[in-house]
Amino acid sequence: MESSAAKEISELWKEYVAAATAGDLERWINLWTEDGIQMPPDAPRRVGRALIRAEMKPLFDLFNTRMAIYPDETQVSRDQAFTHGLYEVAMTPKEGGDSLEFKGKFLTILRKQADDSWKIAIDCFNHNTPQ
Repeated sequence: MESSAAKEISELWKEYVAAATAGDLERWINLWTEDGIQMPPDAPRRVGRALIRAEMKPLFDLFNTRMAIYPDETQVSRDQAFTHGLYEVAMTPKEGGDSLEFKGKFLTILRKQADDSWKIAIDCFNHNTPQ
């Protein structure tokens, strides 16, 4: 039986996809802790919500995104949790052109907040070369 925390984290992933698909950077970035760490492939890590926002803004500005997240497992221990799984992303230039398509895997650590919500604390992911 899935715990209530695991269900809340499952909802977080649905919101993550919905915000990215809607192109809503502020909605998306609010799923992160203030001191969140994003660890993209082949790039320096991004520490803090402000830096993650700044680095992601051009993608939100220039591309329409379709995304799916397939969590394989979520484990919760008090005020921390992790999820790992697979994801797919297709990014189509807003100005027109071919989509870039990625398939990859992720490992994310989440932290429970004072208001009992869950937020992304550390996100590490990799993917294939875009096609």
